[in-house]
Amino acid sequence: MNKQSKIRYDLNEAIQYILEPGSESELSDLELSSDEEDDNNPFLVTRINDEISICEEEQCMTADILLEDEINIEFTTPDKPNTNEKTSSSTLPKPITHNYKWCNKRPPIRDTTFSGCEFSLPPNNVDTFTPLIYFQMFWKDTLFTLLAEQTNLCSVQISSKSVNVTETELKQFIAIQMYMSIFKLPAYYMYWSTETRYPKIADLMSLSRYKKIREFLHAADNSRLNDPVNKHNKIYKIAPVLDHVRQNCLSIEPETGHSIDEQIIPAKTRYSGIRQYNPKKPVKWGFKNFVRSGISGIIYDFFLYTGAAAIGSEKCNGSYVVKRLLESLPKNKNFKLCFDNWFCSLDLCLHLNKLGILTTATIRNDRMQGCCLPTESEMRKKGRGSHAYKCDINSGIIITRWYDNKCVNLCSTYCDPDSISDVKRWNRTEKNFVNINCPLVVKEYNQCMGGVDLCDMLISLYRTNIKTKRWYIKILFHCIDICKVNGWLIYRRHCNQLNIAKKKQLTLLQFTTQIASSLSYAEKPLVAVGKQSKRKLCKDVTPQKRKNSIPLPNKDIQLDCLNHWPEHREKKLNCRLCKVGNSRIFCKKCNICLC
Repeated sequence: MNKQSKIRYDLNEAIQYILEPGSESELSDLELSSDEEDDNNPFLVTRINDEISICEEEQCMTADILLEDEINIEFTTPDKPNTNEKTSSSTLPKPITHNYKWCNKRPPIRDTTFSGCEFSLPPNNVDTFTPLIYFQMFWKDTLFTLLAEQTNLCSVQISSKSVNVTETELKQFIAIQMYMSIFKLPAYYMYWSTETRYPKIADLMSLSRYKKIREFLHAADNSRLNDPVNKHNKIYKIAPVLDHVRQNCLSIEPETGHSIDEQIIPAKTRYSGIRQYNPKKPVKWGFKNFVRSGISGIIYDFFLYTGAAAIGSEKCNGSYVVKRLLESLPKNKNFKLCFDNWFCSLDLCLHLNKLGILTTATIRNDRMQGCCLPTESEMRKKGRGSHAYKCDINSGIIITRWYDNKCVNLCSTYCDPDSISDVKRWNRTEKNFVNINCPLVVKEYNQCMGGVDLCDMLISLYRTNIKTKRWYIKILFHCIDICKVNGWLIYRRHCNQLNIAKKKQLTLLQFTTQIASSLSYAEKPLVAVGKQSKRKLCKDVTPQKRKNSIPLPNKDIQLDCLNHWPEHREKKLNCRLCKVGNSRIFCKKCNICLC
């Protein structure tokens, strides 16, 4: 076969060749008649306009251009809109964004005086408040009623037989779990075993009864799990407890400084659909709980993370979390708020600035909206403690870059960038502490940001842990820990208002022990708890009642009672001394207790 020789054209000759009617170019085969264009092919060939403006670069080109390499064919669809295709997001009008203009000028000084209400004084009867009362500020008795009803209902649904648990038994069950968080053993049955028996738990409830309550403990009706309202609610089984505790936390008087961060509830239980894994965290497996906390560690608001898709069209990103947790916080009162770089964006800071909330946060390099600051290598040359800042003229937002061991970027809406103080850092070369410069925004961030971490530390000291495959039970006892820690922190607030020395205040350990003790010695249920438990309750619980009411019988009286015991024993009356529901240990004729 003879090879076809290629003809080279310059640019003008190539355009004329293509546009010439009846030419032998490849485009001539694509031309359609008017009938074919209407009936068969909906596409139209776009012709190149004769008046083509050639740029200066193309005019300077001296090399020849191949025809098949340089000519592009363009097709356009008819003007009729296609209803099957969705409108692309690029054609939609974009929202108007803020125009950031960065400069080195100092922003105007802003009034940061807190205009909210101060803490109210403690009640007049605060001297009579026990740790249990502080605990019940967040965990009401109505929640015990709900748990008792749902636990009995769950036992009927599963085993067709009610476990008949009462509110008093549930209080004792929670008291047992609190004792277990303080006195830890490898397995829960060891608290009842002979070798490792712990009387405050074993005398309170039998092991079989503890297992029954533990097995059927529930907070929501399983029969309504597939209702249209609850079908997409991943936390339906624990939602009543979360809502109850959250509403009680919202009723606390807020302090000036707040922080927002994530809190991990340790759990490895499967089949929850909301469990998270983060290898960089100290607690790698668990449920993510977003929390708004104060500087003191009190939790004011929280919600459980159930996935990236939030309720509605907005995704559960950092801005959504901050806006949701601030819905209950009063606006235009100059509350101070801190959060880390996962939540922070300049648009969010602008939004909070309009709400009258003072913001300080760390920010990532790719979210600085064109704010150019010295690089880390340049800051390193200036030395440790060097800083630089820029201010947005239109909004007053300040971005500060400070070099300590590494560079850190901080964004603030109220901190003076020129206010500098000293902090101590360890110098490796000189082997002593030296003072370096530190901007005010760094101190503000460090002061307000540690609230959630403080609460996590307090909860982890005596965490009410329970080994179970049911994921919602883990969250249930985490809510109990929140109520316990919040109650202790409110107690500390009252003590500080009354100028009570810290040495005389209860520690968290004493506070937890007294809550468990108060829940334990609630009204005793009429259930069989074993002979050894009866003797222990009679000796340890009410020794004063025994001395004041009826004297203890001697051995001779006890032997005489054995003769007429079958005739005069009381069958319905409980023992007046030890309040145990067993009639065989009380002699009606002698009016004595043979416990």
